[in-house]
Amino acid sequence: MVFASHSFLGFLLILLLAYWGAGRFDERLGKPLLIAASFVFYGFWIPAYLLLLLASILFNHIIARRVMAGPSTQVRRLLTTLGIALNLALIGFYKYAAFLVESLNWGLDTGFDVPDIILPIGISFFTFQQISLLVDAHKGQVQQLRFWDHVLFISFFPQLIAGPIVRQHDMLPQLCARRDWRLRADYVAIGIALFAFGLFKKTALIDPFVPHLDLIYAAAQAGDPVGFLDGWIAGIGYGFQIYFDFSAYSDMAIGLGIMFGLRLPVNFFSPYKAASIREFWRRWHISLSRFLRDYLFIPLGGSRHGVLRTVAALMITMTLGGLWHGAGWNFVIWGVLHGSYLAVNHLWSALMARRQAAPSTTISGRLGRWLWKAFCVLLTFLAVSFAWVFFRAPDFDSAMTLASAMLGFSGWLEVVRVTRGIVPLFPVYLFIVWVMPNTMEMFQATRAALHVDEYRDTEFKPLRPGWLKFSLSKGWAISTAAVFIIAWFTLSNLSPFIYFQF
Repeated sequence: MVFASHSFLGFLLILLLAYWGAGRFDERLGKPLLIAASFVFYGFWIPAYLLLLLASILFNHIIARRVMAGPSTQVRRLLTTLGIALNLALIGFYKYAAFLVESLNWGLDTGFDVPDIILPIGISFFTFQQISLLVDAHKGQVQQLRFWDHVLFISFFPQLIAGPIVRQHDMLPQLCARRDWRLRADYVAIGIALFAFGLFKKTALIDPFVPHLDLIYAAAQAGDPVGFLDGWIAGIGYGFQIYFDFSAYSDMAIGLGIMFGLRLPVNFFSPYKAASIREFWRRWHISLSRFLRDYLFIPLGGSRHGVLRTVAALMITMTLGGLWHGAGWNFVIWGVLHGSYLAVNHLWSALMARRQAAPSTTISGRLGRWLWKAFCVLLTFLAVSFAWVFFRAPDFDSAMTLASAMLGFSGWLEVVRVTRGIVPLFPVYLFIVWVMPNTMEMFQATRAALHVDEYRDTEFKPLRPGWLKFSLSKGWAISTAAVFIIAWFTLSNLSPFIYFQF
């Protein structure tokens, strides 16, 4: 089931009623009901893959418990390595076997049959959660691991398919401390509001206009002329599409979580306001960024061993991060681009740190700093938009066609006229992503989301104007109802969530 669908809305309504009834009968029944509902939700696509999810949970639970009870460091390390290797083998088979065979056939001119493997939905996300659990268990950071807590930690349906990537210290303490599993009216109201705003982002704000973008990518794939403006419309437009699509999913997941009294980590925080590529990755898909940082970049040396080691760690981390998104050379190039951006950002920051002068306190100094920040935000936005064409293009050749056009190698005149259906909305989208507060800022008083290290509660600034701050009031109830109704009536424009494919 897709969150933005009538079938899911029906499923959610039935679940809320059942959860409410179970809570009235026995306050402990909420947990098993959520587990059962999560299994139904996951098995809705391909029921057989539910067995794969259960096998993954059972295997990793056994390994994690053995790691926690290991008699020596060597035994714990061996078990952790074995667990990680088998998790990577699982995701490698389902996600990369066909890509590997295709690459061999292309590079060595062989004729191996490409396996037709259906990717289990959400496998990238729940496998990363399993790996993080094993690593944290090896480090002694898992305080308690009960089986049914582990099952719900991995299978909880709001985050099961496309995140956020939930770490054990995000969820397990909540599950261990929870005794009363009854519905709370205030949590349900907050969750419905978050869900409604997320649904509106996807179904009303961006999905109706996606076909205009698809025409450019289809033209590039067909070998039709693609000009400079076409390329930048494709890159910038897809940047808006993937942001509103994926941040919508994250808002809806967080809203669903808080309906049942469980807080999920914030996953987006106005990424297009970033003034550097490093800041962009602190704001974009935060749960993945911190996973790559903690379990790949830092073990590779991080920024502790000189410039060359740092650049190498950045390039490896982002290349593998690109490959995690999809089995294709487009995603590898996308990762390499972002690794290069981060490397340049790191070198520039190191250079500026040596030449940093005391900030000016004059009006002209403040104006100069504002203009410099605006330039940095624009430059970061354009760099990210350029890379997006590799993420979205259906194949490598069409990605290179669009990238060449964006660099001015294909002329200026071949503008796909039908794209004008989305271009007039660019100022609206820019106002939203550059000026408006993000959803987490609007809902900050509700504490609906876990604010990870990068964005703790104390770092949120008061909203101006104050009416943008969500509250349990009649005005917000009416606004939520209006937003939900508009989103509901635009469900016919449904396209799948982009991150479902990963």
